[in-house]
Amino acid sequence: MLAAAELALVVWCALRYRRTGDRILVVPAVVCVALVYDNAVLAAGRWIGVGATLETLSAFRFWAHIVLTPLLMPWAWAVAGRAGVVWVRRPGPRAVVYGVTLGVIALGVFGELVRLTLRPAEWSGTLRYTTAHSSLAGLLPPVVTVVVVLVAAVAVWRVCGYRLWTVTTVTMTVVSAAMPPMLLTNTAELVFVAGIVATAIWLTGRVPATSRSDEVAGER
Repeated sequence: MLAAAELALVVWCALRYRRTGDRILVVPAVVCVALVYDNAVLAAGRWIGVGATLETLSAFRFWAHIVLTPLLMPWAWAVAGRAGVVWVRRPGPRAVVYGVTLGVIALGVFGELVRLTLRPAEWSGTLRYTTAHSSLAGLLPPVVTVVVVLVAAVAVWRVCGYRLWTVTTVTMTVVSAAMPPMLLTNTAELVFVAGIVATAIWLTGRVPATSRSDEVAGER
């Protein structure tokens, strides 16, 4: 059900992109595709069974989380800038966000993925492969990403009065901090990305295509 809902978000992004050609929809769609894969593998695990096939499929879950999720940081900054948050357009904050993005991806790849070791685990009738150890390199990318996205979301709320993005991001933050069972965590991820997709849709409807072109030309 989670995978199906996230797939619906991908379709929503695709349909909107077809109408507007706005590239602000690309990153939300890619992140949602990764979550569709993540939840589909979790759902299919008990039918695939313990073995090399499920382990290989599960490894891609971790790659997606560590490499793709941080892309939401520069995306969130771009959204805030286009929504009218002036200070995020300054070179300093923008450089910091891009630096943090590259840093957490590098930390996750070299600190977690290059030495990734998986073990089978069961929960409530599901079978999956999870990390054999817990490390800061694996935990830091999603945590830092949510914090940066929250900063951008609150800034947009203050400038535009748009609250949905902040509410869904806070929901993800609170649930993650509580460390609930896997199902609740993945449901919170769905709420989080639904807020991201809804925000991208809102932004494409808020700024006409001609205005976006003029804005880009002016910045250049």
